[in-house]
Amino acid sequence: MKQFYLFAAIPAILLCTRCKGTKSISGTSGDVSFAKSSFESLAQGDSKAVNAIDWPVFTSMGQNVGSSYTAITSGVEQQKFTQAFVTQFATSFRESGGSVDRFTNWRVTMHDSQKTEVAADSTTGVLTVVVSERDNVQRISSINMIK
Repeated sequence: MKQFYLFAAIPAILLCTRCKGTKSISGTSGDVSFAKSSFESLAQGDSKAVNAIDWPVFTSMGQNVGSSYTAITSGVEQQKFTQAFVTQFATSFRESGGSVDRFTNWRVTMHDSQKTEVAADSTTGVLTVVVSERDNVQRISSINMIK
């Protein structure tokens, strides 16, 4: 479980922003809306964020969270891991001054048959959220911050 806290702290530090601006969504893709709402749920600690993430392959800020998830053999422990990740991510995000309202210009930056990369701007860089589909279900497979 100690390894989990490292994964949760890194994204919060990197996602902390101090930018100003209004929310805007550019483009018409459902992937943009899904990425935005899923990221907001995760950053706010909403339990529905658990279902929006593709846990076996999920990476966050370059860290392979999926490998930690798949190393857990018990379904109950995997559920605890996912809930704890969402809770800790949101706590770290808030404590480091992050705000979902500070991400603007949500847009598709890359799309192919396997995935869609959605980006949002902040003064500290560009947030990227990769949306992929597995078993006909849309999920987040990656969240990163590019400075």
